Amino acid sequence: MKRIMVALGLVAAVTLTAATVFAWGPGMGRGMGPGMGHGFGQGYGAAAAVPNLSADQAAKIQKIRSDRYAEAQTVRSEMYAKKIELQALFREPVLDHAKITAKQKEITALQTQLQEKGLAARTAVAEILTPEQRAQLPAHGPGFRGGRGRGMGFGNRW
Repeated sequence: MKRIMVALGLVAAVTLTAATVFAWGPGMGRGMGPGMGHGFGQGYGAAAAVPNLSADQAAKIQKIRSDRYAEAQTVRSEMYAKKIELQALFREPVLDHAKITAKQKEITALQTQLQEKGLAARTAVAEILTPEQRAQLPAHGPGFRGGRGRGMGFGNRW
């Protein structure tokens, strides 16, 4: 009788643990990091949320977005490589302040380039909209968009 009670207790414990694990859902777990939520950043304003976009306007905005994404991906890849190089400079036995400063300036220049491209894309999107449609944008705030922000995600990556 005692063995049956122990076996039933173990089965119940395993079942409760499994239920808890499966109820949590897939993913890397909870944490503050890039997750789904509202964020402020390099968006296109709320142009996608503006009602009454014509098919032509929507197609033009989509083209601007895809072009911007391709350009930004190239710059981000280059910026990532520069950050790896900067980390390598910090790991050297003798730190060269001039090289570190120069590499950081290269990274900052790429960040500025991304911001300028983002501004150009947001301006191009705004030019496609009518004055009435543009008047609806400030209600959402500049650069506000749904997307990656602080929230349920996979924790801090850096």
